[in-house]
Amino acid sequence: MTPAHPSRSLHDQAGLIGKVAVFWIVAALLVGLLILDGLSIVLTTFKLSSTAQGAASTAATTYRNLHSVEKACEAAGVELLRDNTPVPESEGWCKITATGSAVISLHATASSLVLGRLSATEGYTKISVKETAEPSSL
Repeated sequence: MTPAHPSRSLHDQAGLIGKVAVFWIVAALLVGLLILDGLSIVLTTFKLSSTAQGAASTAATTYRNLHSVEKACEAAGVELLRDNTPVPESEGWCKITATGSAVISLHATASSLVLGRLSATEGYTKISVKETAEPSSL
């Protein structure tokens, strides 16, 4: 003989599936946001590194041709502007070594949805790159 009413244990767990589904949806959204932030940090680092490498190469070649640190750093600044990167106002972002190599140091902040808003993880969005290039031999 089957009971007319569902068992008491099934009735008590009716809302449990909804709670588990909400938990997994929220967890998936958080993981998705962290992946987007990580992707933004990686792409910002690659772009800044590529820009710094190009500026360092331009500065080294200009220094080899003109033997002027000021003109070499000015040429590096033009290269930065060409890549839509603001020229740093701080001293020391562009250096020419005794061997004629150029060293470019750039800093940027990656756009972020979560990591940049939390004080514990804000440092992960601050990107610093330092690229060195020898003058072109061509």
